[in-house]
Amino acid sequence: MEQVNSKKIMKWGAGLGVLLPMEFVKSTGLKDKEYVEWKTNGDELILRPMPKSPTLDDLIADCHDWDGNPPEKFDWGKPVGREIL
Repeated sequence: MEQVNSKKIMKWGAGLGVLLPMEFVKSTGLKDKEYVEWKTNGDELILRPMPKSPTLDDLIADCHDWDGNPPEKFDWGKPVGREIL
């Protein structure tokens, strides 16, 4: 069921802002100083928490071609410029 609430838009620095109700903040898990993403759909504003950036462990877990052992060193050939070895 869609809930409709109203809030007053207020001047905030050079822009405009609206306070988010604590019920919305708690239900979305938003924290102070976190970023949100927004988009518009006609005259509607859609606001949601930014997706979390994956951690290094998350990225490594997605490596299906790697069995947990470090890959062998790759032979790039002899230096051809001013590489530091």
